[in-house]
Amino acid sequence: MMRQTSRQPFSSPFTLRIRAPWICWIVVGTFFGCTPSNKPILPKNVGEHGAESTSKETPRNPAAMVTHPEYSNWSRFPVGTKTVRYRKVTNATGQVEVTSTLVLAEKSDAHVLVQTQVNVQRPGEPLEENPIEEVRFPSQFELPQGMTEEYFQQPSLKAKKTGEEELEVAGVKIKADVFEWTESNETGPMQVKLWRSNEVPGRIVRQEMLIEQSQTKTIEEIREVDWKTTEK
Repeated sequence: MMRQTSRQPFSSPFTLRIRAPWICWIVVGTFFGCTPSNKPILPKNVGEHGAESTSKETPRNPAAMVTHPEYSNWSRFPVGTKTVRYRKVTNATGQVEVTSTLVLAEKSDAHVLVQTQVNVQRPGEPLEENPIEEVRFPSQFELPQGMTEEYFQQPSLKAKKTGEEELEVAGVKIKADVFEWTESNETGPMQVKLWRSNEVPGRIVRQEMLIEQSQTKTIEEIREVDWKTTEK
């Protein structure tokens, strides 16, 4: 299947630029928000979506190869595993609702392939159904010199783990790590709280964001998980 790209930007008044759920998304104008990436800040030999670059700039050092966090997570589950996330962005002017469906399409010792389909609902407009995007995560990438593997496990360079909580996801109780931090952007400080667990496909269990200046609030949570396995 060929990879398709979402149309962007969307029409006003809520103009959204949607990318894969593990990457920053922006609500331009009325809203502005950015999700924690939940993938490592990758070195040059790994592409933007976690896919390996075809560049042959430098040979790899086998001793420095580490497991890609997204591969580590998705490879726990069988092909066909699906998770559905629901996100609502609100402020004084209205709201935007985003539903993202992620499906594990391929799994091998070398990579996993995750398909993502995003629907966007804006007030007074028909549902925007975007084409499927495919993202291939390699099983390993080369660790840059002077950096540790833990550096790439953080959802943000500013993130601090503040505890653990037990949450119920699709009828299953899971233990999630809780991270909190403040991001800075052109609209002012944004408070971020993230619940993350390798027990769920895609790792994101819940996240909350608040831009204080505009009182723009974002809440994302899992609506559905088709576990397909007892491996979790």
